[in-house]
Amino acid sequence: MNKIRISRSLRWSIALLVLGVCALWLRPSRLLAAPPPNLNWPNYGNDLANTRFQDVDQINTKNAHSLKPAWVFHTRVLDPKAELQASPIVIDGTMFVTDGHDDVFALDAANGHQKWAYKPLSTGDMPPLDQLTVCCGRNNKGVAFGEGKVFYGRLDDVVVALNANTGKVVWKKTLANYKDSYAINNAAQFVSDALGPGKSLVIISVSGGEYEIRGRVFALRASDGEVMWQFATTDPASYGFPATEQYKKGGAAVWNPPAIDTVLGLIYVVTGNAAPDILGEDRPGDNLFATSVVALSLKTGEPKWHFQAVHHDIWDYDSAQPPVLFPVGTQAALGHCSKNGQYYILERSTGAAIFKVTELPAPADTTGFQHAAATQPYSAVEPLTPLTFVRPNDTGFPAMPQYTPPGIKDANGKPIEFAMVPGDDGGCEWNPAGYSPRTKFIYYGTRYEPDTFKTFEGNRTPLPNGLHLGSTFTNRVPGSHPFGIFGATDTTTGKVVWKMEVPIPAKSGVAIGGDVLFFAEGQGKFHAVDAANGTVLYTFDPRSSHIHNVGGGQASPSVYVANGREFVAYMFGGNVPDRNNFASFVDPNSGKVGDAIVAFALPEKGDEDEDDDH
Repeated sequence: MNKIRISRSLRWSIALLVLGVCALWLRPSRLLAAPPPNLNWPNYGNDLANTRFQDVDQINTKNAHSLKPAWVFHTRVLDPKAELQASPIVIDGTMFVTDGHDDVFALDAANGHQKWAYKPLSTGDMPPLDQLTVCCGRNNKGVAFGEGKVFYGRLDDVVVALNANTGKVVWKKTLANYKDSYAINNAAQFVSDALGPGKSLVIISVSGGEYEIRGRVFALRASDGEVMWQFATTDPASYGFPATEQYKKGGAAVWNPPAIDTVLGLIYVVTGNAAPDILGEDRPGDNLFATSVVALSLKTGEPKWHFQAVHHDIWDYDSAQPPVLFPVGTQAALGHCSKNGQYYILERSTGAAIFKVTELPAPADTTGFQHAAATQPYSAVEPLTPLTFVRPNDTGFPAMPQYTPPGIKDANGKPIEFAMVPGDDGGCEWNPAGYSPRTKFIYYGTRYEPDTFKTFEGNRTPLPNGLHLGSTFTNRVPGSHPFGIFGATDTTTGKVVWKMEVPIPAKSGVAIGGDVLFFAEGQGKFHAVDAANGTVLYTFDPRSSHIHNVGGGQASPSVYVANGREFVAYMFGGNVPDRNNFASFVDPNSGKVGDAIVAFALPEKGDEDEDDDH
């Protein structure tokens, strides 16, 4: 009998192959691995980097089509002046969430049952809402958690720490006078041991730039609310000081949560428009630190670097979208999209552009009073936002290029009202982006919403609603053909990978659970899509649902695991500007009032198909 001889090298190859197969067989599949009993969503953006990514695969691209509402909770606030814009946080099976009346709810994250509620309006602990000045809807973006406490800011400028187990007040701190048109609608961020062991901070800020407040960021001691430092966002030298003192009411409010790098010890805040919004007459100069990304020392609040997305903003082009931290190769990066439609990727420790930013000439300022900047910064990152008219301009107003100064005149010397893209509510609004370390893509929604602009020298009369001093611009423009886009940008190339058009300009944040991206549309449709290519895997349409009071989709989803089951929670309460601007001529359900928090999951025995009216 002939024996087959096997060389030593071949024997080693076979052995290694067998070992490799065994290793693959023994190592659990990412898709088949059981999730932990509880997986938290502990911060507004899940982590302090604001990535909004959860590394969990119970819901995946193969089964997401089977998603369904698992539970529903109603806040019972159906106020046409209110919104639901929060991103729920989840800690050890308990969800903490706010509504547009500054109520805080603690819910069982597995079934939606209420554990406790803190309602300062109903107990007389805060002034009536009609005494408070709020720009664009009564809203609260959510809470922070740490040291057994839940922290949040109220519209009356009071920060409150609640006992997470009971909802009882631990401390309160007033940061501004609401009678001066300040408000807090931002979500706080909690930073453990920021100033040393046992010395944690709560980072919070005030809004109200539309009413000429001065933006401020505060760091409060988590134990008792004592202010450890504060930073004023308007720099006197850049507002024409000493010729003008407009910096004292120069806007630059921070009305969305910062990202925080605890290794570098930096907080990254994004600032709103300079004030007054459209009239630059009394504020010559770049108007730092308005419409910027600003890096602050976590320990002291001292500014370390800044990047201004719009110089001398006279278009209400807030830098509103929360910044996101992620790596680009070996570089620590920060990403941010402005309302100007540009996406910027910056080096995190210095603010230097990783993808080149070029100062390009802006349209000439022929107004004689606006002090418009000669150039504006353009990013080499491909914009998801259309920066020019991509649909017919049927508004009846002449189309002008971006950065045309409001106040230009016709041949007879009269101010011209013109249409421009992006408009003041176009580009990237407040709704947060997300980042997946698996795809290395940034995901966000943006807005094609041409608006009209007009002003004149000395125009300091507020609109009938008290907004936008020195400003005349129109969001609700018939013939403007607005729409929205959700999409993905590859952070390694700066190119858009995929995009999905939706009928209403996007104001929903996103979240990523494993390989699945979640977001909603303005009329309430909720989607799960393949994060790699944008293929729609599941859509919840409230118009065909038995759940009542499901409003527009202008909040931000959270992905978590409770009792071993993965959930995606979303708040359907609509948005006041979109309710006012689009319901009449785009979709009657745009921004629709609602009070429903819906948690989606894969079906299990005992799930209810209808609203269980928690």
